[in-house]
Amino acid sequence: MSRARLNSTALQRKNLLINGNFDVWQRNTSLSAGTGNRFCADRWGTYSIGTTLAPSQQAFTTGQTIVPNNPEYFHRTVVSSVTGSGNYGNFAQPIENVATTSGKTLTLSFWAKANTLKNIAVEFVQNFGTGGSPSAQVTGIGVTTCILTSVWQKYTITTTLPSISGKTLGTNNDDYLAVTFWFDAGSTFNSRTNSLGRQSGT
Repeated sequence: MSRARLNSTALQRKNLLINGNFDVWQRNTSLSAGTGNRFCADRWGTYSIGTTLAPSQQAFTTGQTIVPNNPEYFHRTVVSSVTGSGNYGNFAQPIENVATTSGKTLTLSFWAKANTLKNIAVEFVQNFGTGGSPSAQVTGIGVTTCILTSVWQKYTITTTLPSISGKTLGTNNDDYLAVTFWFDAGSTFNSRTNSLGRQSGT
């Protein structure tokens, strides 16, 4: 995945995502296949139960012209699905302060490809943080199925987020909006992923 952008005409920040071009990799540039919450490219995380994910930094071929503006790197994830209704694998970035985007219309754009024809699902999640008695997170916002091919393509998703009016934020000041890319999902997550299902691949 490369050149991910999340914009709102009502907000001042040019791109709500940090390190959307995958230029910065201070933690790791690769991880072996594993599960849990793990991090490579700054601000981005891979999250999984059961299913194993192997994320890594990959370099674009010098002089390529398909993905514009000469990006240096892209983020690759090798997915090995494991049977189980509650198993999953995804890739996400939390954007701090869920109130910032409350009720706003956002446009997410990104470039992606896969080793063979595959679907991914993209959703937004409003998480109200921890501490005290915060409201339950809202999932499946704007869930969209994207059909990936073996060639780089640009994908654009526009959605209007729910207002957080009436919600209770946690007292730890760690609430956020998450942008989540689903690679593999057991049936427990059908409503969040448009029934993406289980799949392995790159």
